[in-house]
Amino acid sequence: MNNKFLNALLKTQHLKNSLYAILKHNFLYHSNKIEGSTFTTEALALLLDKNVVTGRHTLDDVQETVNSSYVFDTIIETLGTKITHKFLKNLHSSLMFNTTLHSKGFAGIYKTIPNMIIGTNAKVSQPFEVEPKLDELLEWYYNLDNITIDNIAEFHYRFELIHPFQDGNGSVGRLILFRECLRHNIVPFIIDETHKFYYYRGLREFENELGYLTDTCLSAQDNYKALLKYFGYEYN
Repeated sequence: MNNKFLNALLKTQHLKNSLYAILKHNFLYHSNKIEGSTFTTEALALLLDKNVVTGRHTLDDVQETVNSSYVFDTIIETLGTKITHKFLKNLHSSLMFNTTLHSKGFAGIYKTIPNMIIGTNAKVSQPFEVEPKLDELLEWYYNLDNITIDNIAEFHYRFELIHPFQDGNGSVGRLILFRECLRHNIVPFIIDETHKFYYYRGLREFENELGYLTDTCLSAQDNYKALLKYFGYEYN
C-alpha cells in the first residue's frame, strides 16, 4: 500500500458503506468482542450509523463501544505522529472515558496497582517498571532501519507483556498494531473469531516460537486483502 491508498481511505472517512466504514466496523466488532462486548455485528452497525443502542448490554460495554469508534478515527488521523507516553495515555483516556475505570481514576494513567493477565502465567511489569520498559521498547522500535510485520508483532507482544494500564491493554495494543501496519505500508489486519485462538497462542508462545504470532497476522491479512480488492485498491 502507499500514501495514495491512505489518502483515499481518509477521503471516505465520513461516507456510509465505504471502505473506511466497513473497515472501522469490522475492527471494532472483533476487537471489542475479544474484550467481552455483547454487541452483535448488526447492533454495532446501528450504533455507528444511527447512534441507536439495541439489545442488552452493560453501561460500560455501550460507553466503551462508543469511545472505541472515536479512538479508531484518532489512530487513523494521527498516522504521522510517533508513539509517545502522552499519545498512549491520551488513547487510553479516550477509550475509557465515562466508564467504571474512568470513575475510579484509572483512565489515561499508567497502572498504580500490580495486575496480571488472567488465565496465563505471563509475568507482566510492575507499576514502577512501566515507564522505563516503555522507554526501552520505544527506543528499540524507533531505531529500527526498516519496520516489518515481524517488528510490529514483537512490539505488540512486548507492549502486552508490559501491560501498562490497569485495564484496557488489549484494546489499546490492537489499535496500535493496526495503526502501525498502516503507518508502515503493511497490509493491516483484524483479529477475528477465526484467528483469536491463534492470536492468543502467538502471544503465549512468543518467547519460544516467534513465528506463531507473525503467521497469525499474515493469515489475518487475507481477509483485508479481499476487502481492498472489492473496493478496487491495490496493495503490495
